Amino acid sequence: MISATVLTAVTGPTVDRSLVAAAGIAAAVAAFLVLRRSPKLAVAVWIVVLCFVPVWIGIGIGFNGNYYLPAVSAAALLVIVALLPVRSFHFSLLDALVILLVVFALASLLTENPGIALGFAFSLFTYFIVGYLLGRLAPLRVSADWIYGAVAVAFTVVSILAIIEFFAGWNPFVLIRVNNSMYTIWGSLQARGGVLRAEGAFGHSIALGSSLAIAIPLTLASRFPLLVRGGMVLLMLLATVFTFSRIGMIGALLGLVLSIVFMRDAISRRSRILLTSTLVVVSAVLFPLVTTVFDDAGAEASGSAAYRGDLLSLLGSMNLVGVAGSATKDSTGQVYFGNFRSIDSQLILTGLSSGLLALALIVVALVVGIVLVVLRRATAPTIAVVAQIPAFATVALITQYSVFVWFVIGLAASTQLALRGRGRAEADDGLTLVRRREPEPPGELAGTARGRRA
Repeated sequence: MISATVLTAVTGPTVDRSLVAAAGIAAAVAAFLVLRRSPKLAVAVWIVVLCFVPVWIGIGIGFNGNYYLPAVSAAALLVIVALLPVRSFHFSLLDALVILLVVFALASLLTENPGIALGFAFSLFTYFIVGYLLGRLAPLRVSADWIYGAVAVAFTVVSILAIIEFFAGWNPFVLIRVNNSMYTIWGSLQARGGVLRAEGAFGHSIALGSSLAIAIPLTLASRFPLLVRGGMVLLMLLATVFTFSRIGMIGALLGLVLSIVFMRDAISRRSRILLTSTLVVVSAVLFPLVTTVFDDAGAEASGSAAYRGDLLSLLGSMNLVGVAGSATKDSTGQVYFGNFRSIDSQLILTGLSSGLLALALIVVALVVGIVLVVLRRATAPTIAVVAQIPAFATVALITQYSVFVWFVIGLAASTQLALRGRGRAEADDGLTLVRRREPEPPGELAGTARGRRA
């Protein structure tokens, strides 16, 4: 017979968790079968999860549930599997960079602080790698132009909700309460200078502002009519201002300016003039509001900037590979680097968590991106990533923003390969056309030429 104690244990929380897990698996299988039939629907579903499902919605995994998989990453994994297999996959240098980052993360487990290294390696896979793989594979099953349009529509809705949030002082996403540490960290609203900062479903105003900034070049590269694209970008700029995130606003302006100057194929001369005029007018109208808020914020705004400058003192503690020697973990599991708990620079955090070699590779890749933009050989995703360089230097990749960044990096890898392939094809077609038009040599020369060809 089964004892009452064992029966109670089996029919208690264990059964509840098992039922939830079984229901989740059944739902995932059903979703997979549906999404596999339509790649466009699969990508669209992921974009909806990215924009409208808060980061605190997810599942704890591991023996104690101490590792966390947010819904945006779980959905990305599901969509990646649904998109497989893909055709015409060509290896790129950016793929090699990502593989090296994975190698460095795994090598970190063999160095000092393996417990801390494991946490960073898990985050690398669940936030960065899944985003990159999805961005890398999606354009091989769905047109890049369609992806740009889907991002444009989704972030237009995000912008409208952010504007409503600012004026109404109400965020519906924080009302979705979950009893986990992610909600404790990201489930509260922020204010600057006594003014509510819009966050949307992104858990932080910086994450929302920077994500909107990324969406601007993609929106401008979409196939919507000019007035529609202009209206979408205007809403995104306005929503970015209402985040009162300096780096979000800088990224949005930089993304717009780089698109106007270097995205010649997608934006005509008349469109560039119209966008530039709109930018000047909007900046003039909103500038007093922004300066007033930052003046009222006073020491809070200047203090956060000084804190980022102090992070440079950690450079000396970085190792070639692996977690920095300054890393420690307290009894609550919080990781510190020296006296710093929050590392508000993704570039510095990369060096501290993976080593100087990983940081050097990232910097080289960003320099290559800048060169492509200047040479007018950059696609819209590459422009979006380059416009985020100031953010990479001054903020960490957090919440859905981290997954979105790497999704766009994957898009950049795929679209740059496609652009180079089209260039080669056009060059070959041009050479063939020239040969067809080449006149036949007269007289003896013609016979000589034919003899040589023979």
